[in-house]
Amino acid sequence: MWPRDARHCPQCAAPLQALHNEGRSRPGCAACGFVLYHHPASAAAGLVVDPHGQLLLVRRAIEPFRGAWALPAGYQELEETPAQALEREVFEETGLTVRAEQLLDLLYLSGDPRRPANVALYLCRALSGRLVGGADVSAVGWFALGALPEGMAFDNNQLIAARRSAIECYAAALRSD
Repeated sequence: MWPRDARHCPQCAAPLQALHNEGRSRPGCAACGFVLYHHPASAAAGLVVDPHGQLLLVRRAIEPFRGAWALPAGYQELEETPAQALEREVFEETGLTVRAEQLLDLLYLSGDPRRPANVALYLCRALSGRLVGGADVSAVGWFALGALPEGMAFDNNQLIAARRSAIECYAAALRSD
């Protein structure tokens, strides 16, 4: 994505100006026709659930929301599917290998001060690994649904509460495996 404050066309270096495009004003280049679109990011988040119904959370060591607990999550790289992005992010943040088993929801989240994101939310099963915080987290831990930390980042408390029954059903299925 091009910076929001770009001043020159990335194709021909002419100055960008406000152009009317598809019913709205967008930065564009009158010289070559380039249009600068600002899109939401593509990300994935995981409800990593154990058979007892506990959720895996990470304490953020970076802004935004430094020090707050959150679901493991991150941005999707160009060569990844959303599920692959989540599996990579969970490993980087927690040391656990997981399988993104069920796409639970696709959300548009605007609470990140950097930019809005389309977030694929998955129910995940931990497969292997040793729980250890990665470079961008200060702690990792399992939390019972009734004992989640308050004030979680990115409105995760509400996100989890709205999906509590799906999490409980998934945990029950894990117990029967």
